[in-house]
Amino acid sequence: MTTITAGRLREAAELLGIRNQATLNEIRARYSERVKEWHPDVSQNDPAESHEMTIRLKEAYDLLTDYCMNRPVSFRLEDLEKDLEQSPADYWMERFGDDPIWG
Repeated sequence: MTTITAGRLREAAELLGIRNQATLNEIRARYSERVKEWHPDVSQNDPAESHEMTIRLKEAYDLLTDYCMNRPVSFRLEDLEKDLEQSPADYWMERFGDDPIWG
């Protein structure tokens, strides 16, 4: 089995078009979109290139889902409360609120 490294995970995320964060459902959806785009049966690109890209997308998807599915999640009350205390809106404002594009 190949060792999972931060660099490999980042490359896999970039191949699927994932920037910084994604849920497992978002990873699945992004993989589905990209595979529909590159599948040799529908792609307008060279069939050999489409086949290779489809293989790369599947490998990237497998790597990311394996990492996500096997990463420990804490169910300690303190950790859950910490994760849930910040609303999605607060998180967005903290992360992007000062960005001139959004702010």
